[in-house]
Parts: sequence; structure tokens; C-alpha cells
Amino acid sequence: MPAHLRPLVVGSGVDVAHVDGAHGTVVGTFRHGCYVQVGGEVYAIAGPAVAPGPIHLIVAAPPARVTEGLAVWRDGARLRSSHWQVELGEAAFFAPWRPGRADLHHAAAALGSMLESLAVPADLEPRWHSVRRAVAAGDLVASRELLEGRGGGLTPTGDDVLAGLLLVHAWRGEDEDTLLRVARDTATTNLSRSFLTWAARGQSVAPVHDLVASAAGHDRPAFDRAVGTVSAIGGSSGTALLWGIGLATAASVNLVRPAGVPPARSSA
Repeated sequence: MPAHLRPLVVGSGVDVAHVDGAHGTVVGTFRHGCYVQVGGEVYAIAGPAVAPGPIHLIVAAPPARVTEGLAVWRDGARLRSSHWQVELGEAAFFAPWRPGRADLHHAAAALGSMLESLAVPADLEPRWHSVRRAVAAGDLVASRELLEGRGGGLTPTGDDVLAGLLLVHAWRGEDEDTLLRVARDTATTNLSRSFLTWAARGQSVAPVHDLVASAAGHDRPAFDRAVGTVSAIGGSSGTALLWGIGLATAASVNLVRPAGVPPARSSA
């Protein structure tokens, strides 16, 4: 009999990626879980050591006996493999707080100061000046062309910066279809494109939303903790994501400022 994995939290991207009746395949494994691909969509099944996110199904214990090529299929509200199954309907729904324009302006000073302690991603350094110019100009397409697929990691470093940019553009209330087109046109891996697609919808992993909430609320201790948590994600993914969020927030403050909100000071 397949083992029953107790679900904790599920993101919207799992339901979107794996519709009823569809068969997927494990395309990668990591210490705390695995990645499942269905068509061009990818999501993660992982234990509680991994933060909730839009393309994450968090379970009480990582799935065992997982190898690349393992078939995973959906039967109603149940995800199944030959070794385990998960009842999706028993999971809490991941619904992160979403900042708006005013929140970003209140958070801008903290997010800008955060960049002072972050090293420029080494695998992007040759084009970093051009990236910063494109971001400062609010040119998301030019930014994507400079960043897409660049660098190492399961999600390339450039894509992680781009995810941060897309998040801020989404939080500013920009047209979702336009942002989704940028994400889907990115020349990169299916996994990275799945993260980018949800960034274009304004969703990232939980610590990123905590980061912006604490910055907007001027809670410095919580903000410092969130910076550390996000920085620790992946080899360089978290740091690259912070760069994208910080640069795009600074650009947003300079390009558009709501009435009555003064400019934020930032050294970024």
C-alpha cells in the first residue's frame, strides 16, 4: 500500500500545474523532496524544512523512495505515485500577504539599505551595470534579455534577480498579462519559468512576503531576520532575489510616487 503523506500547505501553482487526470514525472530530487513536471509546468513536493510557496506542496515528512522518472498522477484531490499519496484537500492554502504601491514606498528605505551588505552576483558581474540601468529605467523587457538563463543553479542567478523584479512590478499593480508574457518568454528551464510565472502574479516563497511586510511596518528585528532567511535560500538564489526586489523597489520609488508619500532614501 502506498504511504499516506500528511499535507501541510499547498500553493496555487500545484493545482494549476497538475490538473485532475494528468500524469506527471519526477524530474529532480533534493534533500527535502522532489520536483514534479506536468507538461511544461513544475512544482515541488517537500518536507517542512522548505518554506511554503506558490509552487510548493509541503508535507509533514519528505516523500521516500523518490527517483527521477517516477510517475505521479492526480485522481480528484489526490496526488499519487506507486510509493505514496497525498490528499490535497487536507492541506492549508498558501495565501501570502501582497503589498501594494504604498507598502513598497514605506519599505523602500529598508530594502535599499539591505543592498549595501549584498555582494553583486559573481556570474552576472560583467553585465551588472547594464542590468542596473535597465531596472532604473523601468525597462522590464531589457532587464529580462540581460538576465534570462544567466548563471548557475537549479534556477539560474539571472532568473532569480528577474523574479524579484517581476514581484515588485506585480505589487505595483502593473498589467498581469504583460508580466506573465515576460515570464513565459524567458529563455530558461521549466522550473525557473514556473517560479517566474508566479512572481509575475505577485507570489514568492513565504519569507519574501515576510521580508516586505516587516520592511513596510518598520520592524527592524523582523526585517533583519527575514533578510537572513531569504539570503540562505539555495546557493545564491536568495541573494539574487533580494537584489531584484531591492533594485526594482528603488526604481519604483523614483519613477512613480503616490501623492503624500515622500521619496525614500536609498543608497542602492
